[in-house]
Parts: sequence; structure tokens; C-alpha cells
Amino acid sequence: MTTSVIVERRPPIRIVRLDSGKRNILTTTAVEELKDALSPDPEAPAIVLLGRTDGFCSGLDNASLAESQSSRDALLAAMGELLYEALAGPTRIVCGCEGHAVAAGAMLLLVSDIRLGVPGSYKIGFTEPRIGMPLPELPALLARERLDRRRLHDLTVLGRIVGPAEAAEVGFLDELVEADALEAEAIARAEEIASLSDAAYRGSISSVWGAAIERIKTLADEQVARRDG
Repeated sequence: MTTSVIVERRPPIRIVRLDSGKRNILTTTAVEELKDALSPDPEAPAIVLLGRTDGFCSGLDNASLAESQSSRDALLAAMGELLYEALAGPTRIVCGCEGHAVAAGAMLLLVSDIRLGVPGSYKIGFTEPRIGMPLPELPALLARERLDRRRLHDLTVLGRIVGPAEAAEVGFLDELVEADALEAEAIARAEEIASLSDAAYRGSISSVWGAAIERIKTLADEQVARRDG
């Protein structure tokens, strides 16, 4: 059986490599595998999430979204659950991004604790408005919490896509490192935040995100209800 996610345990961290094929498009199976990889592990509470050089994650699988309503609902429900658990669960996430991170990929960055990128010509952001789709509430909510407020309209309503240097300026990334140092730096950051207690980590997220995190849970639950209804 082909797998899209490879997990290497190195307590107190795990290294999670996402490789679902060209540009790391996410099928329902890939999302479910990623959810499992991010599940709580008391002995390895922090993960390093790495993608491909041609795509950290380039969004959800369009074929699955168009196949049928049930297929679409299954993929959106799985993604909603993944995003909520990534943000509100005990697992701390350090991303190493060296390829496109658009749509669902941009959301993965926004729910991660530390986002490292590398210099390059890849793109980050929300493509939905540029292809004739309104930006859904969930990515809009995440954008309001993590992106530079002065650039929020440009990056959401107008669908502006940015390169890695600008992504670090507006809040999709925290900083850039050289490509040959990315994995080692991400591991070092993950080892550092692995020492946080669950109570301190999850309590602080609740305090900082406030009502937004409850709304994210509601949106995820609504999608699950559509899938299971």
C-alpha cells in the first residue's frame, strides 16, 4: 500500500515527511494519514513537518472535490479535523517549507507553531479568489489570527500570492534559512518546544486564540456533520 506520510520517531520529536506526489496535493487518504502522524505522543510531543521541494502542500485534490458531494464532504471534513487538531491539540508543529504552500498548504502553515522557509521562487497564499471562488470562513479566520493586519485584505479578498521573503514579512512564515540548513534548524526548534508542558501549551493557545478557536471547532464539526449526515 502506498503511503503519503512517513514518520520517523526521534523522541522527544517526530519527523513527518509529506509526499503524496507532485506538489503534494492532498487526497482524503493523505489528510487522514497526516492526521494520524500528528496525533498525540507523550514521548515525542513535537513534530517537524516537511514537504517536497516542488510543494510543501499545493492544496486539496480537485478530482476528489469534483467527484461527488460525498467525496467532497469527506475531504473537507478530514481537512477541518486536521486543522483543528493541529492547532488545539497537544502536538507542537515546526514546518520546514521549501515549495509551494497554497490554499490548504497555506492553512497548514497558519496552524503551525513555527514556520521556517527557504529562499526560492515558490508561492504561498490563498488562490481561491483568483480562480473565481470566495475564500471560505476557515482560512479567512486563520488569516485574521496570523497575518499582518495591514496586508490582510490584499492576501485574502484580493488573493495575492507571495514569495517566501514576502511570506516571512506578512506572517505565513516566521523566517527563512538556507535550504541545506532547513531540516537541522527545524529539528532544533522542535526539540526546544517539546519541553513545554501540555497544560502550559494548550492553555496558552486557548488564552491567545480565544473565541476564534471555538469557531474553528464549530466549522470543523459542521463539515463532519455534512459528511456523516
